[in-house]
Amino acid sequence: MRRVLSGAIALILLVTVTPLFAGGGKEADGEVYRVGVIPKFIAEDYFIACENGFRTAEAELGNVKVDWVGDTMAQTSAANQQNYIQSFIDREYDAILVSALDPDSYADTLKAAREKGILIVTWDADVRADARDWFVNQGEFDAIGIATLKGIAGDLQADYSASNKAKVALVSTTTDSPNQNAWLEAIIREYESKMSSDYAHLDLMRSQKEIVFAGNDQGTADEKIKALLSANPDIKGIVALSSNTVPAVSSARDQLGITKDIKIVGISVPESSRGDMEAGKMSAVVLWQPFDLGYLTLHLTVAVLEGNAPTGDGYVSPLSGTLQTVSFVDGSQIDYPSAHKILANNEVILGPPIVWNLSNIEYFRGYPTDDHGMKYFLK
Repeated sequence: MRRVLSGAIALILLVTVTPLFAGGGKEADGEVYRVGVIPKFIAEDYFIACENGFRTAEAELGNVKVDWVGDTMAQTSAANQQNYIQSFIDREYDAILVSALDPDSYADTLKAAREKGILIVTWDADVRADARDWFVNQGEFDAIGIATLKGIAGDLQADYSASNKAKVALVSTTTDSPNQNAWLEAIIREYESKMSSDYAHLDLMRSQKEIVFAGNDQGTADEKIKALLSANPDIKGIVALSSNTVPAVSSARDQLGITKDIKIVGISVPESSRGDMEAGKMSAVVLWQPFDLGYLTLHLTVAVLEGNAPTGDGYVSPLSGTLQTVSFVDGSQIDYPSAHKILANNEVILGPPIVWNLSNIEYFRGYPTDDHGMKYFLK
């Protein structure tokens, strides 16, 4: 991998070319890696938590400078992400880290970056495997999707049966979103394999024309979900697969004046659903620690840049063996595995999905203020 010049020359150049990292700086004979990080969007709780994880790792490592760039949810696009990628290529960054809005549209640009010796790491959402070096995934896709289906099935089990099924809708973002498509496939596969047993009380709206693709901005999601509920007044449950679709379900229901009980389980930042949990409108959301996802991604990136790329089937990071909230019920803690699992095509797994409810919501790390979860991390 290319490196920034070291020693006294680097010190002079870095003063004029790029600022030294404010938290840790670098040793006099060390190197500072320039890393460009592109989230799907900025100014949104999930990616704020991710950025805080990156910044904490940046401070610990001391030899890396992170440039975090992106657009708000309403403005983001794959074309904009490609422009940011090209900018980092033109400025000869050491690594480019992207949470991809789709897997294909700028794969060739990433491949061109790799040919120039730039390390490409995807995180949160992947591109084609031939367009990047590593992918840091928040969890195994099947486990995440199945957790949402089990959640909605559990919420509806007491009131519905094989002879009185609960209609359940699926709400995603866009048709080309890599994460959501993988989760949808896992949900549908799990349902169809157990539709006469574990899920006999559910009628899952799972055809391509029935699945609602509500986009990446809040306004569009509100309108799409209002249309869904208006057209299907018999819906009893909704599985929503992103941090903007979960609150949009609640908002659309309230805007339509729907007072009957509609259970919601989704993949979302827990704080945005606290009100619905407290009101009994939903029991839980499924997620992970996005703070830890950002933290792990930067540690892996620097390890690879330093020539210490993980090998075998596991990667040991500072998170390995540390506590993580995983319980559906009581917020109990278990350890992360001793090593993060490495799958085919250099895919590194953060850990198992977490089900967040009122018993463990305060353990979510990385909100902008320390009264939401960070207080536990900062102790």
